[in-house]
This record gives sequence, structure tokens and C-alpha cells, in this order.
Amino acid sequence: MIDIPIFKIAKADPVVRSLLESNDILRVWRFGKAPEQPEAPYVTWQTITGGSSNNLDSRPDSDSVIIQIDIYATDEDVVDQVAKALRFAIELDCYVVRYGESDEDSVTGMPHLSFDVSWIVNRN
Repeated sequence: MIDIPIFKIAKADPVVRSLLESNDILRVWRFGKAPEQPEAPYVTWQTITGGSSNNLDSRPDSDSVIIQIDIYATDEDVVDQVAKALRFAIELDCYVVRYGESDEDSVTGMPHLSFDVSWIVNRN
């Protein structure tokens, strides 16, 4: 429904691509869409909340959404590099509203970091 341009922006950034692309596959997936046991490092993202930017006299022309971005890697330093590169690539289009703690993911056992961004996405 809401076309969040995170993949498009990540794909356009050479630093993000250098960290996350191999065999012409950019390892950035919507949560639940990553392949089983993907090559690390990789990023997943999911919508936390959102809504339309309502107007009294017309249909909304944009939507506001908060997405959670999760970074996984085999090394904490790589998690940090990917997080900083991705933040740099997208932060002119959205606002970081939460930084999570660096931890070890309970499912993968990999170093992990998450942060949330607030994005206003134009409908046109």
C-alpha cells in the first residue's frame, strides 16, 4: 500500500551497495521476505505504524510511516558500518526516531542492531 523507497535509495548508494550487494543481489529485504539463512551482512525492514496525512478538503497526498530497520552481520564492526552507511543514504528522505542497542539476535545468534525511521511518502 505504501511504497517506502528504502530499497531504491539503498541500491543507489555506492557505499551501501559495496557492503550489501553480491551477485547483483542487494541484501535488503522486507521483514519475512529474506531467504532462509541469507549471506551476511544483510538488512530487513518492517512497518511499525503509519497512517495517511489527512486533509479536510481533499484526499491525502502523502502517508506517514515508521519503519524498523534491522541489520545483521557476523561481526559487530560490520553491523556498525552497515548501519552508518544505510543511515547516511536514507537520512535526507526520513528522520531517525529511535536507535536500538547492539545485541546478539536470539534467532540467528548474529550481532544485530536496529533503528527506526519516520518517513513521509508522497503518493504521486
